[in-house]
Amino acid sequence: MNILITALSSSTGPSGICRHAYSLVCCAASRREISEVTLVIGKWQEEYFRHSFRIEGTKVNIVTVDTRNDAFTRNLWYLWELPKLLDALAADILHLSFPVPIRRSALNCPVVVSLHDLYPYDEPHNFGFPKVFFNRAFLQRCLEEADLIACVSETTLSRLATRFPKIAQRKSVVVHNCVNIDSDRPSAPVIKGQPFFLMVAQHRANKNIPLALRAFGTLLEKGRIERRTLLVLLGNHGPETGAIKAVIEREALGDRVKMMDSVSDEELAWLYKSCDLLLAPSLMEGFGLPVVEGLLCGSRVVCSDIPTFREIGGEACHYFDLNSGKEVSALAAVICDALDTPRRISENLDRFSLGEIANKLMVVYVDLREGSMQAAKRNETVELHPAGS
Repeated sequence: MNILITALSSSTGPSGICRHAYSLVCCAASRREISEVTLVIGKWQEEYFRHSFRIEGTKVNIVTVDTRNDAFTRNLWYLWELPKLLDALAADILHLSFPVPIRRSALNCPVVVSLHDLYPYDEPHNFGFPKVFFNRAFLQRCLEEADLIACVSETTLSRLATRFPKIAQRKSVVVHNCVNIDSDRPSAPVIKGQPFFLMVAQHRANKNIPLALRAFGTLLEKGRIERRTLLVLLGNHGPETGAIKAVIEREALGDRVKMMDSVSDEELAWLYKSCDLLLAPSLMEGFGLPVVEGLLCGSRVVCSDIPTFREIGGEACHYFDLNSGKEVSALAAVICDALDTPRRISENLDRFSLGEIANKLMVVYVDLREGSMQAAKRNETVELHPAGS
C-alpha cells in the first residue's frame, strides 16, 4: 500500500500539525503492509522538519513544494496540484494531516482527514475577521468531501457531533494523536544551571499564555519560587505574540522569560525531563500533545480543568479551575501544590504509542482501500452490463 500524507502549511517552526504529520509518517512506515510513504511539505518547512525530526527509512520520501507561503497559494495547491501528485505517485490512500479545501472528484483514491479541533467555530479569535469565515467554509468542505474523519480525541468527536451531527455519525472515528517523542534520548542541556517552568504552545488566544505569565510573575513577586527561575515559552509566534510581549513588559519579566521557537526532538525531551513543571492553561484544546509528551517524559503537569485534558491526562495532572473568577491565584496555588508533590506516575499512556496508533490507522486504511476496490469493481460491472442490455 502506498500512502501520501500532506503537511503543507504556513508553519516554519514547532506546531501540533507538523508533529502530527511526522507521527503519521512514522506510524505508516512501521507497518509491513505499507510499501511507500510520501510526506508533502513546503520549502519553508524543510529546515524545521529535517532539524527537529528523524525521518528516515527506505520507504519514506519527502516531496517539497516550492511555492509562495500564503493562504491563497497553499489552498490553490491543494485544489489543483495535489490531484496531479496523487496520480503521479499512484497513491492508494491520501491522509490530510489537517482539513484543507479539496476537490474529491479529482482525487483517485480514498481520503482521510485528521480533525484536531473546530477552532473556526469554537475559537474564532484565533483567525480574526473576516478570515475566520473562509476557514469555516474550507473546514466544512473538507469534512463533507473526505471519506473518513479521524478525530484526535473523544472531545473533538463530541464537538464534531454537535456542529455536524450527520457527518459525525456517517464517517468519523477516534484515532488519538501518536506520542512519538523518544524520552530515552534527551540531548545536552538547553537551559543551564537554572530551575525553569516550561510551556509548549503557539502564540494563540486559546493557549492562554498571558495567564501563565501573570501567575508566574505573582509567584516570583511573593517569593513562592526561586528568583532565578525561568519560564520557557516554546512555540511559533502568532496572533497573540504582541499581547504576550506586552504582558512580559508590564509584569517586568524580561529577564525571567525565555522565548524559543524551534528545538529538536532530543532537546524537547530534555526540556520535558528537566523542567520543574509543565504549564498548559489552555481555554480549549482538541488534544493537547505537550501534556501527553510531558507525562511520558516524567514532567509534573499543571493544566486547566477542561474535558480534553481530563480525557488524556487522567489523574496524573494537577488541575486548576478556569472559571473561578480568580484564575491567576488559582493557577498560582496549584503550581505551588504541584511543586510540593512528588512527580506522579502516569498510567495508560500506551494508548498513545506508535504501535497502538499504527494499528488503528491500518484498520482505517485497509477498510477504505477495500471499499474503494469493491466500488471500482461494481462500476466495472455496470459498464460491462448496463441496465437494459
